[in-house]
Amino acid sequence: MQHFFQLYKSSFGGLSRNVWLLSIVMLINRSGTMVIPFLGVFLTQQEGFSIIQTGYIMSFIGLGSVLGTYFGGRITDASGHYGVQFWSLLLSGIGFLMMPFVDGFWAWCATIFIVNAIADAFRPANQAAIGFYSKEENRTRSMSLVRLAINLGFSAGPAVGGIVAVAFGYDWLFVLDGLTCIGAAFVFRYFLPNDRKIAQDKAEILDTPILDTPTFAVKSPYRDPYFVLFVVSNMCMAIAFVQFMMALPIYFKESLSIQENWIGILLGINGFVIAVIEMPFVFAYEQKGYKKLPTIILGTALIGLSYLIIPTTHFAGIAVACMVLLTIGEIISFPFSATYALNKAAPENRGAYMGFFGISWSAALIISPLITSWLIENYDYTVTWLVIGSLPIIGSMGMYYLHVNE
Repeated sequence: MQHFFQLYKSSFGGLSRNVWLLSIVMLINRSGTMVIPFLGVFLTQQEGFSIIQTGYIMSFIGLGSVLGTYFGGRITDASGHYGVQFWSLLLSGIGFLMMPFVDGFWAWCATIFIVNAIADAFRPANQAAIGFYSKEENRTRSMSLVRLAINLGFSAGPAVGGIVAVAFGYDWLFVLDGLTCIGAAFVFRYFLPNDRKIAQDKAEILDTPILDTPTFAVKSPYRDPYFVLFVVSNMCMAIAFVQFMMALPIYFKESLSIQENWIGILLGINGFVIAVIEMPFVFAYEQKGYKKLPTIILGTALIGLSYLIIPTTHFAGIAVACMVLLTIGEIISFPFSATYALNKAAPENRGAYMGFFGISWSAALIISPLITSWLIENYDYTVTWLVIGSLPIIGSMGMYYLHVNE
């Protein structure tokens, strides 16, 4: 136990103050994650949309996300990550506050698209900020610390959201989600230093000019064939993974008869376990000097397996087994995937690389609800989970090819 506690303590050492502040911002923001995990249930149960209509509405999350991550990355490279993060948090919070007044299929599509475009501009800017505030030797742990904050918040958000939905109604989920986004924006503004100001201060000390663009050509991520393969393989995994916020809660409710409060607790356990385990795991792993891609491959395959076991029984305990495998796969693969992508970039095009990496998730948010709603409508949940579970296996094969040939 003494060795374990020493390992746990060491895993948090040596990280910059600004990475810790970024983590606090993310904790505040993600503590209000209540809308997306219950949106599918809300649209079918409260708004009366069909599975197909809900699938189309949910796909607009991905459409907005593609737009947001692409332009978020471009703006980050052009003007810095600071402003992108602040305005994304503030404006998306206002968007969530307006959602209870939305009515009608096309109004929901438009609102979901706009709010998620604004919200996901934050992602590449935030990951570029981690690269800016961290050293290469502790970059994965810096990523993991921010993910720890995200998952601590996510362990609370859905659990509280399920209770709030049952006790007070779904409208309060939108209010609480919006207020936490706005609160995170102002904490960010007050405590985090502006990266452009830091650059200006350094330039004045060194008596050197600041260049808005690099003086040498940097590689576009879209022209890096190995990175393109990595992004496509990650997208195959992401199509399956995002189901735990989309079709899985609906399946747990309709087929396994699990109530919203227990669904929220199940999703919350995922975040809590990651928050407890991931940092010491990453620290111990990096001490051994292992390569990142084999670990990513294993985690990706486990995520696929988590869905492949669902059709084996209608016993509600399968939901726990699914979430356990999904959580282990996430711990093993996610922090290393983000670091792998970040390390591929130069400082001048981190936003572009992380934007392209983010698009793999955004595209998954478009494709995933369309595939699952079509499969559920035309076949059944058994076929759906077999197809969805096969995609991460395909993704792990692509990453294995990359590992052998890169």
